[in-house]
Amino acid sequence: MFALKKGIFRNSLSFAKTARASNVQRTLPFVSVRFNSTDGESKTSQILHNIEKIIDTEERQIEDKLGFDADLLEKQELLHNTTLTSDQLGYLKSVGLVDGWWPSDIIQQVLEYVHVFSGLPWWATIALTTVGFRVILFPLFMKSSDTMARSQSIMPQTKKLRKEMTQAMTSGDRVMQQKKQMELSLLNKKTGVKYSRMFLSPVTQMVYSVGSFFGIREMANLPVDGFTTQGTLWFENLANPDPYIGLQLISAALYSIAFKFGGDTGNQQFGGRMKQFLMVMPFASIAFTWNMSAAVMVYFGTNGLCSIIQSQLLRNVSFRKATGMFPLPTAEQLASNPQKGVFDNFSETWKEMQQNNEVRAKKEEEALKGVELARKQATSNRVIVKSKKNKTKN
Repeated sequence: MFALKKGIFRNSLSFAKTARASNVQRTLPFVSVRFNSTDGESKTSQILHNIEKIIDTEERQIEDKLGFDADLLEKQELLHNTTLTSDQLGYLKSVGLVDGWWPSDIIQQVLEYVHVFSGLPWWATIALTTVGFRVILFPLFMKSSDTMARSQSIMPQTKKLRKEMTQAMTSGDRVMQQKKQMELSLLNKKTGVKYSRMFLSPVTQMVYSVGSFFGIREMANLPVDGFTTQGTLWFENLANPDPYIGLQLISAALYSIAFKFGGDTGNQQFGGRMKQFLMVMPFASIAFTWNMSAAVMVYFGTNGLCSIIQSQLLRNVSFRKATGMFPLPTAEQLASNPQKGVFDNFSETWKEMQQNNEVRAKKEEEALKGVELARKQATSNRVIVKSKKNKTKN
């Protein structure tokens, strides 16, 4: 119905534009009065402009009443008209998907290749593709984990240098600040700490996760051919939510275990209450994922399982030694330099800021006193010079 009305409106608009290009008085029946050339063109242009506004307004009203996304409706129309099936290359493009180079489009294209060439059902295709991408990204996480371990080994020296650098900056001692900054840079270079490696894997993982989520969700919303029948076990329909919320519970449990083992890098960066929060958060997220399609939850579950395997592998002493990675801190090292939680770090940072502000205020007060004292001394020692003319008169 929507497509039909939209087509009628577009045809009317095309007719109106054609009438504008030719003699409007001959083609539009509702223009009963013939105008002179200039005046006629002006008034008919105004009429056609009003027609266009009415058409656009009517289209928006219809879309609002239907409550659907026009782009989704167009893709569903392509879905009904395509002659291809999901086991043929080009099927996703024929139904309006894979229409660019966004991460979601790339994920959809890879899913189609895996599905066609492997012959696997869609649930296994999603799981296998997720594992494949995690294997490709694994070297980045190895570098991240290596950098984190190296950074932890020099954490006491780093904290000391940063604190001294902050104090020098607060007191206005630029020479000392530059000296401490140079010492910190040399320490990182000596230990092999490259912070770019530490943040490369999380950013890449985020791009991949967002692309997978939106790409698979878009496929389930149509749904593409096979999504309603190529599930497994109790979730045969991948386009619908899991009726028992089993996939949500499994995914939450897997992510909670992964956080317990140190996350994707196997190197726990959080402690205390923050670690507890991260382990509980996946279960709290069920309130937002309970109505997501089973296809999306298959991706989440597989990704969580990959995180656990990856974290255990990166925590393995033999694996780190064989690949030349820096060893993780031992239990004795962690006990001598316990990691603080986010709240404790925030409290410590706040106290340091207060102390630095007090030092800065004291320095400013001393500087003002010095300026005032110098002004008074200059006033008391001022020399009064009399002109020779005044001396002669006296």
